[in-house]
Amino acid sequence: MQIKRKPLIIGTLISGILLVLLVVGLYQLHTQQQPQRERHSTDITVQQFIKQVAPAAQREQKKYHIPASITIAQAGLESDWGRSKLAAKYNNLFGIKANGKSNRVRMYTTENVNGKTVKVKQYFQTYNSWAASINAHTQLIVNGTSDNHARFRAVQTAKTYRQAALALQTGGYATDPDYASKLIYAIKKFKLAQYDK
Repeated sequence: MQIKRKPLIIGTLISGILLVLLVVGLYQLHTQQQPQRERHSTDITVQQFIKQVAPAAQREQKKYHIPASITIAQAGLESDWGRSKLAAKYNNLFGIKANGKSNRVRMYTTENVNGKTVKVKQYFQTYNSWAASINAHTQLIVNGTSDNHARFRAVQTAKTYRQAALALQTGGYATDPDYASKLIYAIKKFKLAQYDK
């Protein structure tokens, strides 16, 4: 009897070891495939922020004709130039709301409702990088919203960043009635039009 049990015990032990190795291997493969979320300092300067996001904004401009200056100005205004918690910790530069139950965080936001500034809690999308956030912003501009797919199409056909800023406001991108003016001011102040090449 003992002779028959030894192969059974050894076989069970080997199966257990193989199962552990398989689980460890699958875990390592999963963690390697999941990109690590970038973390950013809230001490970033405006110029450092611009240097970090400009290349991604220019790549999107080449593909989709959205002025890089607009993308950079929007990212800057919406994220306090990369210093907001939503931008620094969760890589959401544009305050894009979550449209599903995964990759989201609930935070307070300031909205303009009937001429009054109010704070409301919203679910926001999270991203692994600022470049991923810029790409999501581009897709929103290109594809519009579920109720109006052409909502921001005029941003892509605008001849100047001023026209693009006005198209965003007309399309209802933000609740701030001075949104276009703020974008234009930021583009002028930080010389962002130089990236529209």
